[in-house]
Amino acid sequence: MTREEHAKFLAQCKEFVLGMNRLEQAITKIDARLTKEEQRSAFKEIFEWLGTTTEVPPNSYTREWARELLAAIGAMAQYDKYEGSPDTYIV
Repeated sequence: MTREEHAKFLAQCKEFVLGMNRLEQAITKIDARLTKEEQRSAFKEIFEWLGTTTEVPPNSYTREWARELLAAIGAMAQYDKYEGSPDTYIV
């Protein structure tokens, strides 16, 4: 890997982490802006888009990671009271 490729890779990783932070911050404030039903509707729309978009290849890890991450972050929007999962690998 060249220095330029290395720098681009690091920039993409940092962009991903910062994007996830922005999403997480938006989710923590979502109750003030949307009702639970509106939240569920918004996440349903996101997952429908993720399942049909041509921007993300259908059989890519990216699509699966997005589903997992959105589900974890959006759990509070999906349930009236969410206290984590009984599974030890999902908190």
